[in-house]
Amino acid sequence: MERRKVTFKLYPNATEAERLTGWIRLHCELYNAALEERIDAYRKHGKSISYYDQQNVLPEIKADRPEFVELGSHALQQTLRKLDLAFQAFFRRVKSVQTPGFPRFKANKRFAGFCYPDPAGWKLLQNGGRGATLRIGSGKSAMSIRARGQHRFGDGAKPNDLTITRKNGEWYASVTLRVSEDACARARSGDATRGIDFGLNDWATFDNGETIANPRFVCREMPRMADLQRQQARKQRGSIRSRRLGSQAAKLHERIGNLRRDFLHKQTSRMVRECAVLATEELRTRHMSRSASGTKEKPGRMVKQKAGLNREILSAGLSMAHQMLAYKAAEAGTRLHVANTRQLKPSQRCAACWAIVAKTLAQRTHVCSHCGHTAQRDQNAASVVLIDAHTPGTGVAARPKPLSRQRAKSKSVTRETPATESQDS
Repeated sequence: MERRKVTFKLYPNATEAERLTGWIRLHCELYNAALEERIDAYRKHGKSISYYDQQNVLPEIKADRPEFVELGSHALQQTLRKLDLAFQAFFRRVKSVQTPGFPRFKANKRFAGFCYPDPAGWKLLQNGGRGATLRIGSGKSAMSIRARGQHRFGDGAKPNDLTITRKNGEWYASVTLRVSEDACARARSGDATRGIDFGLNDWATFDNGETIANPRFVCREMPRMADLQRQQARKQRGSIRSRRLGSQAAKLHERIGNLRRDFLHKQTSRMVRECAVLATEELRTRHMSRSASGTKEKPGRMVKQKAGLNREILSAGLSMAHQMLAYKAAEAGTRLHVANTRQLKPSQRCAACWAIVAKTLAQRTHVCSHCGHTAQRDQNAASVVLIDAHTPGTGVAARPKPLSRQRAKSKSVTRETPATESQDS
């Protein structure tokens, strides 16, 4: 069984929204109280309190505070488990000599939501089309909240857990489904073999010269974002107008994220639908978007320009595109080859003679000084990773001699997907 997450938008009425807000406030109170207990126990007595110690106290808490009863035992346990995971991450970072980041107390307005870790205490009813109803609780106290959304996995999908979140004044329900492999399968309408080079001038360049334009969602919305931030800077901090402008800026960021996610889903779905083999290079966007500010002793150079480049790298969503390609290729029976960038050096290697031709980032045309091969830089890199996909091994050591440009059809070892109706995401 595979697991897939589906997000529904909730439309609670005023009473239901007030009740959900109260539940979040109680979960936040429990989280902060558990954190304070751990801090005080270690500071005063040198004792570490585990998750199980705090979980065993929940019956006493519910006896003293009846308002916690309707939240459900499993949801309360998940909130305590969330704090325990934060401490585990803290100790892991301390052990690996990273910035520790001790768990902090959370304000009610910054506490995102709560989670039901299993199907108990809630039920999702699909009403046909994109309509749905989320039922939370049992008996007379149960709530039936209107929802909007759908998934492509059919009636055989079994719910596993539910997360209720509040974002910019709106409510969402993320449901994890357990789905069979057959229900996950995607249709594949073509058997093309393509090399892809992701970039910023063009979001994607294929080995045959086809390109996908970079939508630059952040760049297009920058004037509007700057205007909102200037207006908010002139308002008194904490005032109604300041909060209203902050809410508008947050919704603009959310819109940019939604547009980016929709674009990536559509493009990656089209790629795996049309191709039997996809080849690309490994991208470490975390390192690519690292700040150039440096330190006080050794300050960096061109910090403002590098900040703009980092913004464009993150706006393109290259890491998210790789993640989508990975699971969609497995669903469609497409072989995805990810070349080792450090060993292969696709941007510097000639696709015709396999020689290394050093180029600066400003040089957008590949001209080989060894064989005279000329091509657009990104197209040449896409051809290099495609040749690498048809050759055993990854990197220069596996190919001591130049390779022929003739590409044999790859034999995919993955399963073939039965023909079903394709989906964009």
